[in-house]
Amino acid sequence: MIEKTVIEVAKMLQAEILNLDDVNKKICGVTMDSRQVAPNMLYIPMVGTRVDGHTFVESAIEKGASATLWMEDHRPYPEGIVCVLVKDTAKALQELAKTYLATLDCKVIAVTGSNGKTSCKDMLYSVFSQERKTQKTQGNRNNELGLPLTILDFDEDIEVAILEMGMEYKHDIDFLCSIAQPDISVITTIGTAHMEFFGGKKQIAQSKLEILDNLKENGLFLYNIESPELKECLKEMTIDASKVIASFGKCGDISITSDIAYEEDGISFMTSLLQDRVYLKAFGDFQAMNSLPVIYIARHEGIKEESILKGLKELEITKMRTALISVEKARILDDTYKSNPESAKAAIDTLMKIPAKKHIALLADMLELGPEEDDLHYDVGAYAKEHGVDVLYCTGPISKHMAKAFDGARWFETKEEIVEAVKDYLQQDCVILVKGSRAMAMDKIVNMLREM
Repeated sequence: MIEKTVIEVAKMLQAEILNLDDVNKKICGVTMDSRQVAPNMLYIPMVGTRVDGHTFVESAIEKGASATLWMEDHRPYPEGIVCVLVKDTAKALQELAKTYLATLDCKVIAVTGSNGKTSCKDMLYSVFSQERKTQKTQGNRNNELGLPLTILDFDEDIEVAILEMGMEYKHDIDFLCSIAQPDISVITTIGTAHMEFFGGKKQIAQSKLEILDNLKENGLFLYNIESPELKECLKEMTIDASKVIASFGKCGDISITSDIAYEEDGISFMTSLLQDRVYLKAFGDFQAMNSLPVIYIARHEGIKEESILKGLKELEITKMRTALISVEKARILDDTYKSNPESAKAAIDTLMKIPAKKHIALLADMLELGPEEDDLHYDVGAYAKEHGVDVLYCTGPISKHMAKAFDGARWFETKEEIVEAVKDYLQQDCVILVKGSRAMAMDKIVNMLREM
């Protein structure tokens, strides 16, 4: 994590310091949460609609913070507390992260996409950490505040920095890349996530492609050639000729060259860039696709094939993303982190490829889909029926449209009712997919089933 003197921090922000009693006073790490302050941290108070973090500055100092950022318009200034005066604490956090990252001698890899960006990030970390000091975005810290906090957690001797970038609105990716200045950028997929804020998949692709705007000279860009919106938008763009553009997918610069076999702990397949078979500790054909840019980037950066294979075989994927959990005689496919039409269909495909006598889907609402949300939910229900799902249980008001499309499906008001309905299946040879948008908290169903 960042370790600087208060004076160095102030210089990075071109800011004034108040009440500094020791010119060698250091900060070690940063936090915006006064409850998470550790000794010598820099506390960064945020001003929200309901809470002003400045009111917790004294508490942060009592817990051991060395100093705090302080907004110039918040008067009177506190006495006896080391304050770095800034106009806006959020902007100061972002500037501090940008300046700090620029001092690090590391390769910066940025990953975005409607689906698969977290899994791709995890794979990159698992592969690169075999040979180099590598750090990555933790959890979902992939927005305008989370990304700077991630950067400030990086150690000074880091060699590879992997940054996940989320997007809700136009220009989000451009802003995050202006902080990160990536050497390598990846777009995993274009889907309908956050459709209500964009109007169409092409507009989503255009916004994702902002990841190219701040790519360094001679930087590498990987994109999914099976996303037609990306291909269309790239044809319309003028791109710096120094930047290397490569694709992955069936007709891409790297592709899968065999059938994808489902093993006990994951999947295996051959690719066009590796001599040996890949064993990936994750389920789903889409996870094989997510591994392709990882393999390409690793080869591009000189990582040995044996390290690539070992990293993918030993992958520890972020929780709630196609994790297969044994409960009694059944297995639960936990894919509860988020949901949209593309990822829901991909999860159904994965469900049906895992051998079992019965395949069950517990699905909840997919949010932020805009005016077509009813039809999109109905389409997922129909897809489940067409692809052989035996039992479909739904919860959430919009998911009623899924149930309508699936003859024999049941809709439930509460999660407890679903758990009660499905519990007897735990004594059978079956696989139970659990999936829904994050706000639907479908992981609670997984936890309830595991505790039975």
